[in-house]
Amino acid sequence: MLTLLAPLALGACTSSEVPELDYSIEQPWPSGPELPPVGNGRIIITNSMDDTLSLLDLDTMLSPSWGELARLPVGLNPVELEGPHHSAISPRGDYYYVGLSYYVPGAGSGPHGAHGSGTADGYCLKLDAKTNRLVGSVRVDRNPGDLIISADGRTLYQTHFDMLKITEVASRGGPESEMNARLAILDADTLTRKAMVPVCPAPHAVRLSPDGTRAYVACISDEVAVVQLDKDNLVTPIKMPNAGSALAPKHEPYALTLSPTDGAVWVSSLKSRTVHYLDPVTLQVVPERAIYGLRGSPMFGVVSPDGRTLYMPYQSVDAVAVIDTATSKVTQEIHLSTEGCINVHQVELTPDGKHALAVCEGDHQGPGTLHVLNLEAGTVEKTVTVGIFPDSVAILRGTP
Repeated sequence: MLTLLAPLALGACTSSEVPELDYSIEQPWPSGPELPPVGNGRIIITNSMDDTLSLLDLDTMLSPSWGELARLPVGLNPVELEGPHHSAISPRGDYYYVGLSYYVPGAGSGPHGAHGSGTADGYCLKLDAKTNRLVGSVRVDRNPGDLIISADGRTLYQTHFDMLKITEVASRGGPESEMNARLAILDADTLTRKAMVPVCPAPHAVRLSPDGTRAYVACISDEVAVVQLDKDNLVTPIKMPNAGSALAPKHEPYALTLSPTDGAVWVSSLKSRTVHYLDPVTLQVVPERAIYGLRGSPMFGVVSPDGRTLYMPYQSVDAVAVIDTATSKVTQEIHLSTEGCINVHQVELTPDGKHALAVCEGDHQGPGTLHVLNLEAGTVEKTVTVGIFPDSVAILRGTP
C-alpha cells in the first residue's frame, strides 16, 4: 500500500505554489443589537483587550445621558482574544475596517504576547457601517500596527509592528535590513493585497501626503520611511537626529501627525519624548522646529483644519499639549488624568472643530475611557467608560 501511494503523494507536491491558508469565518458572531441610523456621525473605538468595538452617537454627544450605543464583538474567532488594533473609515460612510493584531498585552508569550511579539499572522477586516456585520477579511503579516485609508476610499495601508522580527534576526547575527517589516497595500473594495512593501524595522504609524503620492511610516529604528506610491513604491529612509539603531534606538518613533494644509509631518517618539518636524518639501528633519520637554511619551495627535494648532496627547502626565505649529511652542495643556484618563493614546477632532475626542488605554486590566474636550475652554466636558485597552478613536460620517 505504501508503494502504491508514494507516487501519488510525490505528484501532489510538485507544484511550486502553495496556496495560503485563510482561517476567516464568514459570520463568527451572532447578530448584534439593531442600532439607530448613523445620522451625522458615529464614533468607533477599538478595544484591543476584550475584542470589542465601542460605538457612540456623534449627534447626541453633548446630551446629559450620552454614552455607548453598543459594545460589539469583533474578530474571526469568538473563543479567543485577537486584539483588534486601530480602524479606518471609508470616506463614503458605507464601510469601516479593523486590524486584528493577534497580541494581547500581559497574556504571556506566543500569539498573545506583548505588543509587537505576536507569532500569528494578522488580518484586516471589513465591516458594513449600517449593520456592523463582517463582510470580508484578508490575511496580512504578523503584528499589524496602524491602519488608514486613502482619500478616495479605494486603498488601505496597514503596517506591521513586528518587534519579534528584530530579535529573531539579531539572535542569528543578521543585518538590520533583514529586520524590515512590510507595509500592506490593500484594495478596499475587494480586500485583496495590491502590494506588500518592505519598509523598515517595526513600522507603526502610517500617514498619507495630501496628494496621496507618499506614505510616511514611523519606524522604531529611529527613522521615518517615505514610500513613493507613484514611483513603484520606492522607499527612502529618513533618520532622526543622533539616531540609534533598531536594536538600540534613541528616539523610537511610534506615531505620526500630518498637517492638512502643508503636509508637514510631526513624528512622536516614545523614548526621547520628542516630537520632531519633518519638512515635506525637503524631506529633512528640522531640529529647530522640534517639540521638546514633554513630560511623557507623545502619541497620536491631530492638527486643526487651518494648520495652526497641533493637539498632541502625551502619557505619564496624561494631558493634551496645545501647540502653535509656527513656533513649536506649547501654549496650553488640557489635563485628562483628573478625569480618569490613564495612558492617553489618541486625539481626534470633531467635524465642527470645536471639540476633540481623547481615548485613554486605562491600566489594560479594567475599562478605558473616552473624553470629550471643549477646545475653547480647555476643559474636559464629558467622560465615558469604554472597553479594555482602547487604542483608537475614529468618526464614521453618515452616507450622503
